[in-house]
Amino acid sequence: MSRLSTDSGLNLTGSVLNFFTIVLGIVAAYFMTIQSLKVELADKAEAAMVEALDRRLAAFEVKLSEGTVGREQFHRFETAVEARLARIEFCLKENRGEQVGTP
Repeated sequence: MSRLSTDSGLNLTGSVLNFFTIVLGIVAAYFMTIQSLKVELADKAEAAMVEALDRRLAAFEVKLSEGTVGREQFHRFETAVEARLARIEFCLKENRGEQVGTP
């Protein structure tokens, strides 16, 4: 009879151990699934943010390319402004009776 109780005890211990192993496996699968979903959602959110930034940058680049002037145009404008400022300075000094070129 002692042999029956020993076999029965081992059988019960094995069943409890199997049950806990199954429970731990289910818990691990649950947390891995949750973690996988978090990573997937983060990837989607990041992709959406990158896409939104890409659209904004593309729009900004279009505005820059439409609104900028070429180097030649800028130099012509700079020369024209310098000539106008020189004429204004000349007129101001002439009206004050000062000699042009002296401080």
